[in-house]
Amino acid sequence: MDVIETLSLRGRTTYIDLIEPLEEGVAEVLIADEDGVLLHVQDTAYVATLFNPEAADTFAEAVPTSKGPISVHAGPLVSAFKERGLTDPLECMQAVYPSTQLLVEDESIIIRPLMERDLPVVLQHYKLVDEAYILERFQAGVMIAAEIDGNLAGFMGRHIECSMGMLEVLPQYRRRHVGEALERTYINHLLSQDITPYCHVVAGNTASLSLQRKLGLEVSAELVYWFN
Repeated sequence: MDVIETLSLRGRTTYIDLIEPLEEGVAEVLIADEDGVLLHVQDTAYVATLFNPEAADTFAEAVPTSKGPISVHAGPLVSAFKERGLTDPLECMQAVYPSTQLLVEDESIIIRPLMERDLPVVLQHYKLVDEAYILERFQAGVMIAAEIDGNLAGFMGRHIECSMGMLEVLPQYRRRHVGEALERTYINHLLSQDITPYCHVVAGNTASLSLQRKLGLEVSAELVYWFN
């Protein structure tokens, strides 16, 4: 079974969270058959989708719920993990940049690599993941910063499962297109490496969703749920 081809035929936008780690060679295939696909990405995150609802228990049992984050597409797997004690998953929409066309970047805002001196501010303002994870992502060299008048105005990075994220604009710099400038630069950076840019938008975050659509990203109709 060619996993990438199978997923692509079912919809690249819908399954980019499984396709991209496979294309980058950072995912181990744990299950890939007519029932669905389960990946272990960078020895940390588990990502799964079901094609056969009756296989939900089999897939859930294959994932150690005490280790690492788990991402599953909408369907019976969500209930299966809840039955195993995982609660309050983060409900997300998946947005994918479908083109190879570079975006015009905002030259009025300096975009640079995140530096060690920025970390105290980053740790103070970004609370969706823990400090150890942010430090790991910084050390992996995947985080960038926006600078205005010599000050840190915002930052973003790329999650371990290959999605863009951790986008945060400091309160005093909001409504100045800082987030847009960061994402434009990050999309171009990924395109230069022949990587498909995509991100997860927390359901209900209309501002982020509007930004993705403004930048030309396509939004999948299928929700993704993050546990742990």
